[in-house]
Amino acid sequence: MPATAAPRSHRDIDVGTLARTRLTVTTTADAATVAVAGDLDLSSTARLQERLDEEQALRPAALIIDLSRVGFCSSGGLSVLVNAVTNAHARGIACAVIARQRAVVRPIKLLLLDRILPIHADRADADEWLSLVARLR
Repeated sequence: MPATAAPRSHRDIDVGTLARTRLTVTTTADAATVAVAGDLDLSSTARLQERLDEEQALRPAALIIDLSRVGFCSSGGLSVLVNAVTNAHARGIACAVIARQRAVVRPIKLLLLDRILPIHADRADADEWLSLVARLR
């Protein structure tokens, strides 16, 4: 996948009027990216689940969940991630999760969810992995 693909659409979604969490969706020919900034907690997980479901219903070539700007991830947030990756896999959509913050990566590794969640340190790593997955199909 070329890393220089120009976005076709870009939407910012506030999770509430006093939201501490912001979702940004960017769609290119190669992938839909849902970027999360803030905390994944009780106030934001339902909206993230809804957004991920909506993006998967559009059948993108790949789905990237970018958590590189997440400072906290609750168990509900982890559940949303597992559901999103499982649903993407069932629909034949390649899915990658970008996470490098200790608050996100540590619980994923402690719970052995890294066996299910394709975690990548940055966008370049995720793009490379998704490109490999696309060639294997």
